[in-house]
Amino acid sequence: MNCLEILAPAGSWDSLVAGVRSGADAVYLATTRFGARASAKNFDLTQLEQALDFCHQRDVKVYLTMNTLVKDDELYSALCTAKKVAELGIDALIVQDVGFADRVHRMIPDLPLHASTQMSIHTPQGARFLYELGFRRVVLARELSNREIADIVNSCAVETEIFVHGALCMCVSGQCYFSAMLGSRSGNRGQCAQTCRLPFMVENGSGHDLSLKDMSVLEQLRQLRDIGVTSAKIEGRMKRPEYVASAVNVARQFLDNGHAEEESCQQLKNVFSRSGFTDGYYSGKRGKSMFGIRQKEDVISATNKVLNQIHALYKNEYQRIPVAFSFAMKKQQPVILKASVPEKNISAECFGDVAETAVNKLISQEKIVSQLSRTGNSPFKVTQVICDVDENITLPLSSLNAVRREMTDILTQKISGSYAKHSTFYDVPLAPCHNRTVRHKIPLRAVLSNVKELCGAISACEIVFVPESTPLTVVRNLTDKGLTVGLEVFGGMFGRENQIIRRMKDWKDSGIQHVLVNNIGAIPLCRMFGFVIHGNFRLNVMNTQSLQFFKDVGLTDVVASFEMTAKQINGFGDVLPVGAMVYGKLPLMLTRNCPGVNSATKDCKNCDGHGLITDRKNISFPYQCGGGCTQIFNSVPLYMGDRLQQIDGTDFHMLLFTDETVQQQTAVLNSIIHHKKLNGGYTRGLYEKGVL
Repeated sequence: MNCLEILAPAGSWDSLVAGVRSGADAVYLATTRFGARASAKNFDLTQLEQALDFCHQRDVKVYLTMNTLVKDDELYSALCTAKKVAELGIDALIVQDVGFADRVHRMIPDLPLHASTQMSIHTPQGARFLYELGFRRVVLARELSNREIADIVNSCAVETEIFVHGALCMCVSGQCYFSAMLGSRSGNRGQCAQTCRLPFMVENGSGHDLSLKDMSVLEQLRQLRDIGVTSAKIEGRMKRPEYVASAVNVARQFLDNGHAEEESCQQLKNVFSRSGFTDGYYSGKRGKSMFGIRQKEDVISATNKVLNQIHALYKNEYQRIPVAFSFAMKKQQPVILKASVPEKNISAECFGDVAETAVNKLISQEKIVSQLSRTGNSPFKVTQVICDVDENITLPLSSLNAVRREMTDILTQKISGSYAKHSTFYDVPLAPCHNRTVRHKIPLRAVLSNVKELCGAISACEIVFVPESTPLTVVRNLTDKGLTVGLEVFGGMFGRENQIIRRMKDWKDSGIQHVLVNNIGAIPLCRMFGFVIHGNFRLNVMNTQSLQFFKDVGLTDVVASFEMTAKQINGFGDVLPVGAMVYGKLPLMLTRNCPGVNSATKDCKNCDGHGLITDRKNISFPYQCGGGCTQIFNSVPLYMGDRLQQIDGTDFHMLLFTDETVQQQTAVLNSIIHHKKLNGGYTRGLYEKGVL
């Protein structure tokens, strides 16, 4: 039977202890930098070393989250941190940035890498691709169904980690730019302002149409185990220790017993929920029932009485390690206690006091077994005690207790010592960073959401990318007009991999050469057919090493993350052609749950594939559905046509047309070509202020 790891969040020392003593098999935490929950208390290196000792002595693994995007001027520091934590004995790094991950893998090849959910992996080929690149585990997107998870598990030998309880973002992790665009607080940099929890309304909606309930599939843990999932992850590094203890306790009960006590489940709901829980993604029942907010009743349910009850869960050690004892007591010889921990292939023996001739009272074998089994102050659970005792001899209980304590100390050190500390490191030169060559005439490219209405000026673009769902007859018509046409694979590929492969075959047979990808999982599909692969901004390229990575895996060029400043983009090393967004309503969210389903009069089947969602300041943001997902766009477009000199170190400029009319398209293209200001409202995006 497959083992399923229960993985607990540890945003502080108290939460770490709570998780371990409630039965977690592993914890994940962060140092003071490079973690996607920067507001958690986190651990400095001294505290991390203490955490590793505490956990490893109890046979609990520790994974370090270094899952933010890394800028060029931060990369050296990040690599130094990776080297230090490897020396301390960290069990794995959870990473998002592909450039950083690639350097770490080359520098410390035996350090396991786990692909963060921030990498947006949600397809079998995407998981296999990372496995072939050296990733040990993939933390899958939260939006997957049971069947989709099983398909990924069966695709290759990579370990899979699934979120089973906790907060549920409206947006696919790694694809949310809302907080960054509104306040320079990037979710990809651990600074998310939780914009989706603010009031947003579709027509006739609830008023919180971007806020989902917390997820919980704890009841399905045995099902996940049987599917072959490796790790059941509980979200919550920002939450209190009582939440961690309660969630781990309920998870432990469901996994070990197949059911959980009603009181425990109620405690978990009381300590934190948003109008209850949802399993909508896992069950494939997406829709209005998944939405919810934290109401007054949810807040006041976390009473001191409830918290005190939960605190009792982790007051004492959790006895997770089975141990078998063999005890020998012979005349005029020191007693011998031998121990075996089969799961760790560990054995030990120690000697105690010399047995005494019994004068008044013998010590019974039952008493010996009872005393040796009293390991409540340690993580050991005695499963068997075999006694070999001569007649008419005895031993004080204090001596018996002493030899037991000595044995548990020996076992604790042996178990802790079974965890490797990495000591082999390789010097890996970084790709050089410098100002890129200034280009006086930079070509334009365009991405079109709607191909029904195109302006004649679009011919100024060297490549025009159209949606993957565009009929081939339309593509041929555009080609006949002299356009170089490429296809864009949507960022959401949930459950559609085989469909996309069939489409790619048709594209290849029709002579299409160029494909624009928004997810790492699309890259191996493109490589199957030999397409020219272009990377879009959703690949979140923020440093030169990521450029090198994408060059190595076959990309021809890539659009830089629009969370970067112009200066940072111009400072990229010249290892791969780089593009920059110069126009478009930038997508702020990619979600598998259409906000239109929260309307009293609409659902995603009749929302016409688009709509508006309005914030508390009465600003409206358009959204469009396609490829089984929904994109929410900024209220006004980015425009840099009159400031192209600020990003003149790039190799091409990208335009995104979503809902523009032919006249608006023409105006935009003419303004960019002639470096003029654009009439109407627009934003400069993050090219000047950047993100935290």
